[in-house]
Amino acid sequence: MVFILNVFLDCILLMSVSVVLTRNTSIKRIILGSLIGGVSTFLLFINLSWLFSLLFKALLGIIMCIATYGFKSIRYTANNLFYLFTISFSIGGVLYLLMDKGYYNYFVLIIGFIVVCFLYVKQLKRMKCNYSEYYQVEIYYQNQIIKLIGFLDTGNKLYDNYKHRPIILVSQKIDYQMEDVIYVPYVSLNDEKILK
Repeated sequence: MVFILNVFLDCILLMSVSVVLTRNTSIKRIILGSLIGGVSTFLLFINLSWLFSLLFKALLGIIMCIATYGFKSIRYTANNLFYLFTISFSIGGVLYLLMDKGYYNYFVLIIGFIVVCFLYVKQLKRMKCNYSEYYQVEIYYQNQIIKLIGFLDTGNKLYDNYKHRPIILVSQKIDYQMEDVIYVPYVSLNDEKILK
């Protein structure tokens, strides 16, 4: 029962981190991370020093984050871990307060789980809408093909003043010839400039 309750709470924590950081992960990976987190339950039955116990939980947290959200960089994983522990301490504090007041029961956990699930599904739908605006793009320029991922920005109203062609903004450097350059005026939120 203690193991199942711990897995259940870890599931809530991992879903909360997904919502807060808008991590695109699957329910299967969240359950996997929760099961890994459930291993910490067995520390209750082993007599360990507080330092070893702390290090073990930190290592378990890292493995949970990698299993749930994947590994992209050390910073990415550290950010996930930081929010996992922050939310864990926050929820732990609330539950301790409820226990202290005598209101702690499974009903509170069920309500919390439903709320987190609702927020998680809502965030997934929003992310799905955003990802639907991404496209594979090929730019043909001087016998070279540049393959990119493009985002359809419906607010982009940039056109050149000469032939009224729509302008694509590209973040990566492309080698171009000076005779092909034109200058386009544009207005941002706070400024007016000329775009090369």
